[in-house]
Parts: sequence; structure tokens; C-alpha cells
Amino acid sequence: MHVVIIGAGEVGGYLAERLAAEGQDIVVIETDAARAAQVSAELDIQVLVGSGTSPSILQEAGIDRASLVAAVTQNDEVNLVASMLAKQHGVDTTVVRVESDELRGDDGTKLLRRVGADVVIDPDAETADEILELVHSTGADEVYPMANGELVVLGAFVSEHAPVAGKTLGQIGAEHDVLVGAISRGSETIIPGGDQVLRSGDHVRVLCRAAEQTDVLKLMGVESRRARRAMILGGGAVGSRVAEHLEYEGVDVVLVERDPTRARSLANRFRRVTVIEGDVTDTNLLLEEGAGDRDVVVAATGEDASNVLACAFAMAEGSPFTVAVLHRLALLPLVRRLGIDATLSPRTASANAVLRSLRGGVTAVATFLEGDAEVDEVEIAFGSPADGSLVSELHLPKDILIGAVIRPGRPAEIVRGGTALQAEDHIVVFGRPSSLAEARSFFGS
Repeated sequence: MHVVIIGAGEVGGYLAERLAAEGQDIVVIETDAARAAQVSAELDIQVLVGSGTSPSILQEAGIDRASLVAAVTQNDEVNLVASMLAKQHGVDTTVVRVESDELRGDDGTKLLRRVGADVVIDPDAETADEILELVHSTGADEVYPMANGELVVLGAFVSEHAPVAGKTLGQIGAEHDVLVGAISRGSETIIPGGDQVLRSGDHVRVLCRAAEQTDVLKLMGVESRRARRAMILGGGAVGSRVAEHLEYEGVDVVLVERDPTRARSLANRFRRVTVIEGDVTDTNLLLEEGAGDRDVVVAATGEDASNVLACAFAMAEGSPFTVAVLHRLALLPLVRRLGIDATLSPRTASANAVLRSLRGGVTAVATFLEGDAEVDEVEIAFGSPADGSLVSELHLPKDILIGAVIRPGRPAEIVRGGTALQAEDHIVVFGRPSSLAEARSFFGS
């Protein structure tokens, strides 16, 4: 499949990386020559320097044979024009990144329809939604709903005294209705078998029922509780959206915003959120507002260093759970050393939405900031090797693990060797990007 990505920034660069790992045919268009050279060197893909609104650049990128165009620059107008041009060249699917509030209303919807935008992504909204999943289940550092929210993939570290430490995955599966789909040890990611032993310090990605995630985290030695008192640092698009949802849920929220005009606007907008004008790195302010007494502190400013420092301070003062938004992944090792509980980036949330569109039958996708594991929800086609087979009978591609099966009108089921599969079942699959491409063909017709 030929894919054209317009914009090699945070979202576009990550998307190109994921698709390159699958062996897709990719061309990236980027206006910044230095950034273009960097992406080309890191990923060994074709990167053109120019604008995604230039017909000649689009022709050079192979727009006439593209199945998908993802316009993900930080300029809404460029993305809209690029989508319109792509549709004129017969591209099946276009993905458009939109950040303007004015384009989210009725008039914006009409405009997006006219330019042919098939999928609209909003990195800020996607990031806020991921933060809310973490806040709803503190303790996990990753939370990805599957099966329309009936199932969830949880990421967490196995503690030294965890009930599952020292047990094989086969033993854990026999005792609990869960499936460990991926294990990270240092820089290595394992798609495990039943004889794999969990160790303390392992980072695991566990598939379970959403209603049971608190109990599952306890198995990993992680305490989880729903946040009742929250502090949000940064009142931009991400922070204000998180505050709005938590206010609606009845959470006691304090929001800190540095810009005086923005702070006044937020104070007028919210009825029950306490809005404080100030710098999120002002430790005296954080102490005065009780950062250490909050169930959760979320740092969602546009400045990575401020987010990391504020979370580190809140954690040192006693805050049970901290979440930092990061744009530069080079800071991830520092975040781990400081003990910040969860880190997320707009790039993964947005890329997941694009990947769902690219893959057609895939209804849910989860990629991660660290490790090369991925989780897809796919449909079994009539006549595929999986149609009418037991899981134990399948000769699956390497590094592929089936986690669950979902059927209309029935509860989702964590699979075991004796689970029977049939056409039109939806299955949750763990794997590496290179193997998942083969798996999607395997489960297809």
C-alpha cells in the first residue's frame, strides 16, 4: 500500500516510523529541510522537502497511486487543502489533523465534508481522552479500551511482592481471566508464550475485562483507586478538556494556568473548577494549592521540562499518581528515573486513529511510546485459516498472540487454546508491527 504523509512533526514522524516497521510504501512531505533529512536518515524512507499543497510535490510523492494521504501538519489550512487535492487525484482515504475550535462546529463539519476529509483527528482531544482513562484507573501507566470499552489493555510494572511474580503465564491464565500479551524487560519486548515466567520489574501489557481492571492491577502489585481530587497543570486545549470532564464527573479539580487572560477565561467557563493563575514550576504555589494531597496530578503544558519537574515535585510531596505529557521522547529515560507514574504523547493517540483508517477492518489500535508491541482488533473473514478452528490448531505468524474474541450479543471472552473461532468474530491480537501485517492477511479471506 502506498501512503503519503504530509508533515514530519511529532505525529507524522511517529506514524511514518510505525508504517515503515510494517514495510509499507511511504513517502513523507515536510517543509523543514533539516527535519526532512533527519527523518530520512532515521527511517530510510523517501522524504520530499516542500509543501503538501503543492501539486508538483504531490505528483512527485506518487499521489496518483496512494491509497491513503495523512495530512498531519500543525497548520489546519495546509491539511484541508492537501485533503482536497488528494481527493481530486482519486485517493480513497484522507486523514486530516484539525486543531482549530472553529472547525469543530457545524460549519467546520460542512467544510471538512467538502474537502473530502474521511477521518479527522485532533491530537489534543485524543491526548485528553487518554489522560482521562489513566485518571479513572490510577496505577496503570497505559490504558487502552478494546471491544467498545468492554475490554481494556493495561500497562503496568510488576512489583516485587506482586501475587503473579514468579509464576508462568500459563499458571496465571488458569487462575485468572486475564492474558499477558507483551512483556518488556529493559530494551527487549517479548510476545510471550504460556511457559514465560513473570519477574518483578517486568513491564506488562495485560488484556482483561474493563470492570475488573482494579483487581488485575492488584495482581501486578499495583494499588489503584478512582481519583476524587485532581490538580491539572496547564489550561490549554488538553488540560482544559481534562478539567471539563472531571468537573462533570464530580471530581474536585484545581487547574493552574500561567497566562492571565487564559486563566480568567477558564475561571468564567468553569463553575466548580478552582482556576489559579501561576507558573506550574513555582513550588511555593504547588505547595499552597496542595499538590501533594491530590489523588492525581496531571502536567499538560506545552513545555516538557515544566511537566516533568512539576510531576517530580508533586510526587516528592506525596501525590499518589502523576501523569506527564511529553512531546520529546528523549526525556523518557529521565521520566522513568524520577519515578513519574505515567507518560503519554499526542503522537501515539493520533497515530492510532490514522492506523485504524489505514487498516480497514481494524476497529481498535493501540501503539505505545516504548517497545515495539502493538495491539489490534480485527475481524475474521469467511474462508480464512481461523474460520472454524480452535486457537490451539492455528499456525499463527511468529510473534502473534490472540488475546480475546468478541461476538455480537455475547460477553467478550479471553481466549485459551480450546477457544473456537469463526468468521465475523472480532479478535484482539498482540504482536510486532512487522508480524501484524502478516496476521491481518492470515485472518482475512
